[in-house]
Amino acid sequence: MKKSMIAITMVAILSLNSFADSKIPVLVMDSGTDFNHEKLGPVADINLAEFNGIEGVDEDGNGYIDDIYGWNFVENTGTLVHSEYQPPRYDDVLRFMELIGKLTVYGKDSLSADEFNFLLTNYQNKEFNAWVNFTGGWAHGSHVGGIIARNNDVINMKAISHIPVGEPPVAQLIEDAARGLRASLTTRSGEEKAPTMEEIKNYFAYMGMQQAQGVAKERDYVGELAPRVINCSFGTENQQLMASFKQTMVEQWGFANPTEEDVQEMVNLFVELALLPKDKELFSKVPNALIVIAAGNSSENLENIVSSPNDVKIDNKLVVAATDNDKNLAVFSCFAINKVDVAVPGVNILSTYPNGKMGYMSGTSQAAPYAARVATLMLNENPELTAVEVKDIIMKTVDKKDWLSDKVISGGVININRAVQAARYSKSLANINDAISASMDEIADNITRSLHLRAPMTDFEKRLAIEFAF
Repeated sequence: MKKSMIAITMVAILSLNSFADSKIPVLVMDSGTDFNHEKLGPVADINLAEFNGIEGVDEDGNGYIDDIYGWNFVENTGTLVHSEYQPPRYDDVLRFMELIGKLTVYGKDSLSADEFNFLLTNYQNKEFNAWVNFTGGWAHGSHVGGIIARNNDVINMKAISHIPVGEPPVAQLIEDAARGLRASLTTRSGEEKAPTMEEIKNYFAYMGMQQAQGVAKERDYVGELAPRVINCSFGTENQQLMASFKQTMVEQWGFANPTEEDVQEMVNLFVELALLPKDKELFSKVPNALIVIAAGNSSENLENIVSSPNDVKIDNKLVVAATDNDKNLAVFSCFAINKVDVAVPGVNILSTYPNGKMGYMSGTSQAAPYAARVATLMLNENPELTAVEVKDIIMKTVDKKDWLSDKVISGGVININRAVQAARYSKSLANINDAISASMDEIADNITRSLHLRAPMTDFEKRLAIEFAF
């Protein structure tokens, strides 16, 4: 046997996999998911040929050696999470994350003097801060997977490491663009000239073609897995792109004092032409999977911003914003009345961390997997639903909220009971709208979770909430 799983015997594994055909296949596309965790092991979709085989041998002949739970496309290995990367002061990191969430929702008055001192002292510790940010990436895919798996025995879960642990390589992409343009525009005499907008567009389009070609293996692997739900809690950071592009435009492309609008136009062009073709290609072989996408944590209105993968041109996507305990849009959450579909609580969410830990994390990354979990429960009720029908039901059965009317398309927060009931009714009623109407008539809005009254957020609280949203 290649690998062992905590708290799961081989008999249990075989038993779980014997019901594989009746389970809903779900894929976590993230930084890597730790299926050795006792909460994640029971939902793992295990490749038994590789699990029982010889390490270093491709028993199933699919070209991926030891892909027991999925594949790490960042490092080209079957290891999804490096357990040895556990940060020092791991428990303190987890406590810090929990207190950030508590501060975000309830304010400073909810913290004891010792808790606030712990938070402030460690926030001012640059080394500790760096480990918190590292952990936010290293543990990200495990935390997301645990949200989908919570009280959810109807799924078989695979995972792909799609994003690197640590800072996303956005700056490197921009530098590649700048370097490539310089090379293409340098004359035979060695003289460099500033690119025209048409030349910039053409080079971005060339990058997009290369990016799409580069994701072909991952696209095929995802297609072979044939998931019904894919969670994508990742994306480009517009503000980071803006800062990098402004510098590049001035220092390398000959732009004199570009305005914010000029820089945003360049960023939008880059994302549209260089990044979104990769996203579309990546999802091209799973047209009946619901692609659940986190809206982003930069607290921006995305209406006039092009972002990846949010703006990928496919019908089977659901873009999710975050609320704080169903009371307000989370301070870090992105939104857009014509681009973001629904909202879900995403502050201080308890879920799985690598190496057997449980802990809290906040972000639209935590809201999205809740929506993915709802989708799997719906498909369990009616596997014949298409991805577009699942999305339609989710959006039309929300709890409407006045404070979301201008923030998300549906104007509301997902109502899990209504959505699942509508899916159940869709098996027998004439059409989806009838099922939705019956569910709406039968099930009232969710009772809002209790929330202590708190003072308006201070600038310090907002800064911490946004900085440590993952």
